[in-house]
Amino acid sequence: MHISIYCILSFLISACSRISVKASDGCGYDVCSLGDPNKLNVHIVPHTHNDVGWLKTVDQYFYGARNDIQHAAVQHILDSIIPALIENPDRRFVYVEIAFFWRWWMQQTEEMQNTVRKLVHERHLEFISGGWSMNDEGVTHYNSIIDQHSLGAEFLRDQFGECGRPKLGWQIDPFGHSKEVASLFAQMGFDGLFFGRIDFQDYAQRNQSKTMEMIWKGSSDLGEPSWLFTGVIPRVYTAPQSFCFDYRCHDEPIRDDPQLHDYNVPERVQAFIDAAHIQARSYTTNHIMMTMGSDFHYENSNEWFKNLEKLMKYVNAQQANGSDVNLFYSTPTCYLYALNQVNKTWPTKTDDFFPISWNTHGLWTGYFTSRPALKRYERYANNILQVTKQLNAFSNLTLRHAFFPLSEAMGIVQHHDAVSGTEKQHVANDYAQRLAQGIDSAEYVVDQALKKLLSKGDHSLPVPNQFFCHFLNISECLPIEDQNNFTITIWNPTIQPIEHIVRVPVTKMYTIRNATGQGIVADMLPIAPSVKTIPGRMSRADYELLFTASIPGLGFSTYYFETKNQSVKQILKVIRDQACILQNKHLRIEFDEKGNLVKIRNLDRNFDVSFSGQGLYWYTSFPGNNSMPEFQASGAYFFRPLTPYPIPVSNTRNITCTYTNQVSKASIVYNNWASQEISIYGEGHIVEVEWIVGPIPIEDDRGKEIIMRYD
Repeated sequence: MHISIYCILSFLISACSRISVKASDGCGYDVCSLGDPNKLNVHIVPHTHNDVGWLKTVDQYFYGARNDIQHAAVQHILDSIIPALIENPDRRFVYVEIAFFWRWWMQQTEEMQNTVRKLVHERHLEFISGGWSMNDEGVTHYNSIIDQHSLGAEFLRDQFGECGRPKLGWQIDPFGHSKEVASLFAQMGFDGLFFGRIDFQDYAQRNQSKTMEMIWKGSSDLGEPSWLFTGVIPRVYTAPQSFCFDYRCHDEPIRDDPQLHDYNVPERVQAFIDAAHIQARSYTTNHIMMTMGSDFHYENSNEWFKNLEKLMKYVNAQQANGSDVNLFYSTPTCYLYALNQVNKTWPTKTDDFFPISWNTHGLWTGYFTSRPALKRYERYANNILQVTKQLNAFSNLTLRHAFFPLSEAMGIVQHHDAVSGTEKQHVANDYAQRLAQGIDSAEYVVDQALKKLLSKGDHSLPVPNQFFCHFLNISECLPIEDQNNFTITIWNPTIQPIEHIVRVPVTKMYTIRNATGQGIVADMLPIAPSVKTIPGRMSRADYELLFTASIPGLGFSTYYFETKNQSVKQILKVIRDQACILQNKHLRIEFDEKGNLVKIRNLDRNFDVSFSGQGLYWYTSFPGNNSMPEFQASGAYFFRPLTPYPIPVSNTRNITCTYTNQVSKASIVYNNWASQEISIYGEGHIVEVEWIVGPIPIEDDRGKEIIMRYD
């Protein structure tokens, strides 16, 4: 019996700068129209924003299923766009979400694929950002941002060559923006970044001061390689008011037959010229960009293109009458190039666009913690993916295709309505299922890699199959229960050798030996009742074996477990509902008899941190109906407590302090749904705090926002 455990150790200003863009490469900026230097040039950018899951699953969005939830069918958008671009060579269109485009591409004939390649090479169809999804920026890990962009970029390179390479970032819908993402995008080779959501007060100030465009300095450490031209798009990413021509909208089309009674060209032309001049007041050049599209638009692209071309024709005709507005099809890339050619200096920014408020009571901080189980599962899947890539490379298996399902699932889950926790429940279930299936694919690669790495020449015994223990976070590993012997292999994906505390849930007593046969000291600890009663836990294990594993950098260690019959007393001391102290040579933690954390002392530095209180509390959620800003409810997006005063989850608590050779821990139980454990290990330099919360009681119809607070 062989299991594998994988550990990962975790991870406005007045100065001016100029935009830098890279030289033309045949598919570059030389195809861009710069408009008329003496006019207000309006770059018309047809686009669609396709959420990779939100109200519907990614499959439902692609096929157009469950349109009773939301009418959206991405395959029909792409089916509509391609012939529309062929019909008129002046047309342009930009696309972002490769998760959808890849699905559509795989269903096309070779003839259609070649047609699309021609459109891409002629810059009628352009990919921007190019990630598998439009990733969130508040709760994502840099590993996963890089991976999902690499996955999309690799597909674009393989199918379209250099002409498929995105030149800028397009983050129009995430709920705030991180300077770390700006730095990553700059290092990816992007020349710019555009987004739509910033704090409403920040927007008003920038709108007035004409600082909607800037050089964002993403990293003070990296310097200029992390700088990125950044622009804030008006109206988030929608068309000017009354100029949405999708079937979802109710705006008037351009009716240009003067013989008809409802001829409306003069008023529509004047309204658009006015809208262009209003937008231009917020920007500093004679170029502005108007996004023409929104969520899942262009399912019938003719509605958009025919009306846009009428609008361009009649607005541009007014130049003969003194109008300075000049319209033409463009892309964000070409708009960026036009700004570059103006050769002006720009204000700079060095901090985040976090957190942001949508309105007076709508602070977008709720999603930082929404669906914490999914957030944890995404991090776990990322751990598995990084380890799988390493083992695949070190073992020279070349099985990358075999774990593509995990790479793809991780790309999807980086979407700003996925790992953020802002999706509907059935969509969250779908994300979790995709991750689980992806991990299964990776498990096969890990098994094959370890068989190769563990074997000792031609005469070694067959290496048994490896499998993951996925539920160690709830002290469960069903396949090893009641086994007389089994083996654990632990891989260290970092470059430093480490000592890692391993916990193995067991139903028997075992001796543990390392690969050289040396005995390993282990402690047997009872599993807390709050863990054993977690919904869904099926294990019969009442104890965990805890031992310290030494693992080389980018390497593995193997440990052998064998049943022993004699009973050995492992726990040295247990103190219940009394003042107690946890201590090793580096740290000292003091609790009073009521379970309150009193003090943490750094013994190496002779330094104290005293606490007047520490524990779990909850805020009552604001129960609004979202009809107006003052009725904004607390929820998946927004954190809005009813009052500023949190309530303790319990007025009493019980504390049990347990001491063994390798760990000292305080188990604090608040009630039947909230508890925490505070631990220090043998020679450790850190205090480990674990909490268990849930199921949260909601029978009283009061939403509860649970926090851990240190005073």
